[in-house]
Amino acid sequence: MTPLQAPETKPSVLIIDDEPKICILIKKFLDQSKLFKNVVIAESVSIALMKIRNEDFDLVIVDYNLPDKKGTDFIDIVSKSIKYRKVKFILISGYLDNRSMMDVINVGIKNVLVKPFTRTALIEKICNVMNLKNTKL
Repeated sequence: MTPLQAPETKPSVLIIDDEPKICILIKKFLDQSKLFKNVVIAESVSIALMKIRNEDFDLVIVDYNLPDKKGTDFIDIVSKSIKYRKVKFILISGYLDNRSMMDVINVGIKNVLVKPFTRTALIEKICNVMNLKNTKL
């Protein structure tokens, strides 16, 4: 009898952006990579908070500018909870001035991707943050 092996677990991702086209494009990039078991979209911080309470995510890709709060506010709220201590974050933004960069630094965000970005840049950043191997770049 062979010992049972744990199946390879693929990470789940939550994408938070108020631009539907950006969400759909990122989701498509991630689905095509076949590196993730689940990719979920939220259009605001309040919706994202509901989703993260009801489902486990390994990675959150969040836009800086959202209609109800800043992406850094979401990261700050979530990262203070022990339940979400293992969640990784990537902040995306089309524009970060000096003031918003200070906000990003103060929250402790190390992974930022500036829009527009390529599929390759996104997947490389995610693989780096999540320690994933991607052979399809």
